[in-house]
Amino acid sequence: MRSRIPLLLMILAVLLTGCALATKAPPVANAGPDVRVSMGERTSYDGSGSLDLDGGKIVYYHWRITAAPEGREDEIGRVIREGEDAATWTTDSRAGEQDLGEWVIELKVTDDEGQSATDDMTVTVVR
Repeated sequence: MRSRIPLLLMILAVLLTGCALATKAPPVANAGPDVRVSMGERTSYDGSGSLDLDGGKIVYYHWRITAAPEGREDEIGRVIREGEDAATWTTDSRAGEQDLGEWVIELKVTDDEGQSATDDMTVTVVR
């Protein structure tokens, strides 16, 4: 019996370590599908498919431009929406001539444990 105690303690330690690691899973970001928008239309964003696999919740959404059409590179890095309530939203302005081309938008989500994940979507503005 005495020789089984170290073995049982080792098994218990492995199980407890596994349980602790399981609660630290990062979230999964889902920026939604790529979209094609005509000039004059508004763009909708939907990150509501993002989730926290360990049972927690997403507490912060951060949308930013990571690629822009030629001539609009100054927009790269610009935050376009962020906050607790920024999972889904629609732009206030309509796409115009200056917006033509492909834009890559990154969604970064943060869970209630402070862990984060990112996903990209492409917005293509056409005539």
